[in-house]
Amino acid sequence: MVRAIDIQQSISQISSAEKIQQIQQQHADMQQRHFQLELKEKDRQAKDKVNSSDEAERALIREKEERENRRRREAHKQQNSSRSSDMSVEGEEEEGGIINITV
Repeated sequence: MVRAIDIQQSISQISSAEKIQQIQQQHADMQQRHFQLELKEKDRQAKDKVNSSDEAERALIREKEERENRRRREAHKQQNSSRSSDMSVEGEEEEGGIINITV
């Protein structure tokens, strides 16, 4: 047998159904926000990684250039010291140790 729908019972169930629907929608919104925050964090970490990699590369290049400059300076000093010792030997061999220069 078919019963008539009680309106009061339907109205009371509407509010609980509405609350359930709101909670389900809020849950989906929270999941989206959480996912968005995770993506932002991963993006930030990727940018930091690229920046630190660039900085490390620059530091390596700078260190290499400094080593090369030191090596050149030392080679130059050794050349100068060997030239000055050669000149002093030549000067000692000549009479009076004087070098004559004509222009």
